[in-house]
Amino acid sequence: MSNLAINQNSLKPGKWVRSTCKMCLHTCSIRVHVSSDGVINKIEGDPSNPANAGKLCPKGNSGIMRHYDPQRFKQPLRRTNPQKGPGIDPKWVPISWEEAFDITAREIKKSLDEDPRKILPSLEDFQKMHIWNWPLAFGNHNFYQSGGTMCGGAYHPLNGYIHSSFGAVNDAKYCNYWISNGAGDGFSSHLHAASQSHWVAKARVERGMKVVSVEPRMSIAGAKAEEWIPIRPAADRHFAMSMSHVLVNEGLCDYVFLRKDTNAPYLVGPDQRFVRDASGQICVWDTASNSAKPWNDPSLKNENLALEGEYVVNGVQCRPAFQMYKDILKEATPEAMEKVTTVPADTVRRIAREFAKEARIGETITLPDGRTVPFRPAAYNYYRGAQGRKTGMMTNQAFQLVNMLVGNIDHPGGRCGVTLTDGSIDNNHCHPGECGQMLGIPHQLGHMPPFSWPPNEYHLAGFFPVGVNGPHLNMLSYAEPEKYGSTFTPDVLVNCHSNPIWSIQGPRDKWLQFLRDMRFIVCVDVIPTEMTDFADIILPSSDYLETWNGTMIEPPYTEGICFRQPATTPIYDTKSEEEIFYEISERLGILDQYNEVINLVLGFNQKPHLKLEPGKKYTDRDIAGRVGELWNDKPIEWYMEHGHSSTEKRLDKWYRPWEGMRLLFYIEDLVIQRETLRQQFEEAKVPFRDEWPFDDYQPLPTTVLDPIHLEPAEYNLYAITFKDIQMNFGESLSNPWIKDITYRDPVHTGLLLNRGTAKKLGLSDGDVVLVESPYGKLYGRLTTTEAMHHETLGVSNALSRTKSENRSVLMAGGHYNDLLPYDMRNTDGATGQPETSCRVKLTRLDDWPDFLKEGSTVYDLVDSISNAKGKGGTH
Repeated sequence: MSNLAINQNSLKPGKWVRSTCKMCLHTCSIRVHVSSDGVINKIEGDPSNPANAGKLCPKGNSGIMRHYDPQRFKQPLRRTNPQKGPGIDPKWVPISWEEAFDITAREIKKSLDEDPRKILPSLEDFQKMHIWNWPLAFGNHNFYQSGGTMCGGAYHPLNGYIHSSFGAVNDAKYCNYWISNGAGDGFSSHLHAASQSHWVAKARVERGMKVVSVEPRMSIAGAKAEEWIPIRPAADRHFAMSMSHVLVNEGLCDYVFLRKDTNAPYLVGPDQRFVRDASGQICVWDTASNSAKPWNDPSLKNENLALEGEYVVNGVQCRPAFQMYKDILKEATPEAMEKVTTVPADTVRRIAREFAKEARIGETITLPDGRTVPFRPAAYNYYRGAQGRKTGMMTNQAFQLVNMLVGNIDHPGGRCGVTLTDGSIDNNHCHPGECGQMLGIPHQLGHMPPFSWPPNEYHLAGFFPVGVNGPHLNMLSYAEPEKYGSTFTPDVLVNCHSNPIWSIQGPRDKWLQFLRDMRFIVCVDVIPTEMTDFADIILPSSDYLETWNGTMIEPPYTEGICFRQPATTPIYDTKSEEEIFYEISERLGILDQYNEVINLVLGFNQKPHLKLEPGKKYTDRDIAGRVGELWNDKPIEWYMEHGHSSTEKRLDKWYRPWEGMRLLFYIEDLVIQRETLRQQFEEAKVPFRDEWPFDDYQPLPTTVLDPIHLEPAEYNLYAITFKDIQMNFGESLSNPWIKDITYRDPVHTGLLLNRGTAKKLGLSDGDVVLVESPYGKLYGRLTTTEAMHHETLGVSNALSRTKSENRSVLMAGGHYNDLLPYDMRNTDGATGQPETSCRVKLTRLDDWPDFLKEGSTVYDLVDSISNAKGKGGTH
């Protein structure tokens, strides 16, 4: 044995290349090992980046399997089978790039010349916003991708109002009490999963940070938390408001912060508008003089600003914004809200009191930059599971008001805004607004198009002035064109790294017909997906290990550019997205317009020498170099060596970046936007103006019930869907490593139902069931567990699978999104956020339906694994 040469590191000789991962939409820094014969044989986290500190999630590690996937598109392809549908062989034939570009440009040009609105973009490379915004080069605002409301449709606009940022996160550097409501941040998903998990683990291990998880399913966060509080789906707003009721009525608020740093003292009239003096300045009530004064009166002292009471100013009855919310919260007692949430009132009171105590109201901390600021080490975190509601804007505001009441907004240990990108290192994202307030910027991805009737956008974007693009609303125009005023029908779909037929809610059969009705579909992608099954032309893109890029993409705690560079040359006849879209743009005659779009979107206008010039095409390397130089003036060679310019967030941009401005406790702009939109509907005589949900625009949240709670009683359960870290942001189950770890986990191989509930319904572990909502159905096999709320059915994202040409993706029993509505009754009128949970009923079946017996399914794989372990199976 002593003579054996033991080598624990089996890597071949070669080199390490610093780059950036793209196995989800975020940007963890990686090191890629390339052997001397040009083969990638290892990907790992880059320890030099303080964001992920060398950590990498399962998806990041599995990128090597995407790169060498034998199903990768290897050259341009043309469809020869006119029949389209899931699993139908397109009968691809290889063609040259010249032929592919010629066909693509010709077909797009037909619609461009006739009516640019007939082009339907589905561009979802979030790391390349200059590809995402390509349609602006020809004035097109259509949108058919899931990266709108299906992600954080109400979360992003509300963050824009509260933080003037795209995202937000609890400050794990100092937080000691972390409420996690329907979110995986720091444990299993969302913002830079590997990075967040690193920071949160440090907080838990080194400081003993307490985690309280509030969610219907005991997720990874719930399993690691000190306390899991099961809650009825779509009741999270009511839980947050019941916490706020306790904070307000027991005096557990940071009143100094509310008076000094928010508009909570501003007086509000019966029309929900601020009360103003003759010069237009907003009024406050001065308790020292017992009179109203403009907010900027030099005689005012913050401690004398009234937060409570009722007053008359110039004949107008009014109350401070804080009093407005206190009055709303009279309906939100923990006892009353328990009937909605099922969370015991005593639990709510205890959690609220613990939260306020741990927030250490009144304490300060001196930062390394010399500033002394409030220290608030308790914060309320939430994301899609909690915020994906019909009342999305109000729901998100209810969460943030819990944070605001204890004064933790953008303070150490509290809830801090996370920018999508700052562009240049000295850019601050906060700007002054009216009457001392911070300017709320709900349009973090750019302004929505203006109102128009008939609508100029197929998904009705002009009806959501502060919202995010709602792709599910394309179905309204498609299914009821006369009602929704459609004067055009999209007939060309341009798709890039997007899989809307799988990811958007609503009935699959209607969405499939929607795609069949397209005259031409072109897909830019790496591997087959449900979407590429419908393509007429495939333009194969190089993957992230073969291309260049520079981006930031909302990193928590850090800032700077994460740089991507090729670890190898393309192994197939593929091209970068930039090369593809530049070639198409030139052939369409929109090259100069596209360069202007890129200058605007990526901020090159800030430094004139970086601007893209008319008449020129640029490579992915050209653009990546400019992004890096815009940030810190370093050339591309510097980035090739260092791999990133990531540093911990500059403190003046992380803590109190709005210094001297007042935060929006009360969002008057939502009232203004509502009344403006209502007037536009009236003037245009929009036929459905009386049924449009204008009431979803509220300056403060209310306790109104979401429609999901009003469904027929026969639907006696609630259904939710969920992901874990290996499926974060898609691009998952065609990867054999991800597939292997997913389908060995019973959480992802059965429909999860509370064990006691199953017994009451006469159901058992392993039963085959039909799941029906008022809108659709799916089939599955039950896995009973104590880790589910007693009224909730959990459907793993891994089980939402249908037939596809990607042979490695197995069919399951249908699609969770089929269970969901796509109508305006279940869509937030303010943001376009759709309801992401639903009511369902279960029926036990004696056997699987015939369509699930025709080929290999997820359940067949699970049974084969179980049989291999000697446990047997049921299918």
